[in-house]
Amino acid sequence: MVGAVVLTVALGIAAPGPPDALSALLPVVPGGNGNVAFDSTRSGNQDVWVANADGSNPTQFTFNSASDLDPTWSPDGTRLAFTSYRTGNGDLYLIDADGTNATQLTSGNAFDGDPAWSPDGTQIAFSSTRSGNLDIWLITISTGATTQLTTDTRDDFTPAWSPDGSRMAFTSNRLSNSNVYTMNSDGTDQRARTKTKNSADGYPTYSPDGLRIAFQSNRTGNYDVWRMNTDGSHLLKLNTASKFDGHPAYAPDGTKILFATNRSGNYDLWTINPDGSGAAALIVNSAADDRPDWQSIVG
Repeated sequence: MVGAVVLTVALGIAAPGPPDALSALLPVVPGGNGNVAFDSTRSGNQDVWVANADGSNPTQFTFNSASDLDPTWSPDGTRLAFTSYRTGNGDLYLIDADGTNATQLTSGNAFDGDPAWSPDGTQIAFSSTRSGNLDIWLITISTGATTQLTTDTRDDFTPAWSPDGSRMAFTSNRLSNSNVYTMNSDGTDQRARTKTKNSADGYPTYSPDGLRIAFQSNRTGNYDVWRMNTDGSHLLKLNTASKFDGHPAYAPDGTKILFATNRSGNYDLWTINPDGSGAAALIVNSAADDRPDWQSIVG
């Protein structure tokens, strides 16, 4: 059920930067990579932040004393969905791309999190414990109607849509440890695409052309970003650092993969080419910056 409470974010009052901090964000070019959203502990707890595509001008978007995390852009780049603990348990919220009009989307005693927009922008897939354990659910934004997509007794979480909206990838613990699964967007045809037994694969994300899935895995010791075809073939390890590299997100134009890493001792955001070359820092701070998503700008 859609919450009736609308929370307006007072940008420029509680922000650590200047009152017109949002004006420092560069205008985005239609058809290009837009701004980067991420959660950060720069304010003392987790909040949603947004930076330019080149990592400059990080700007705080939420200011609640509870944790706000895991932001994800709508397909048209006009809104963000995120998980918030303002009500005591995780719920989904929406906020406009200028940082205003934060609105509660889900409510109840269960955890709702890991939001993922449908490509047409009308629905959000999410993880929820409303059935007892974590499953993948769907909510229609205009009505608040929800549909349960997975019903396994093991946990299913972190859904991601294919660009054409026909499929979803998600993480599941059905094989005792976590693996990457795919299914049709109506919940049918659920298949394991990785089948590790002594390591953990998860946090999948589709490439913009829909041909590949990037994910995190600790199958070689520490967590790294990996890439595979959508049927699970042609696995490629993209990172070789001895630290955590994970939570990947493709750039809308497909030229980069954004990921979180603790190579510096805390979590920062880096980019890498889809072939594993060219790893470079994008957003670095003494606080923890994590769970990034890249805004898609349409003409």
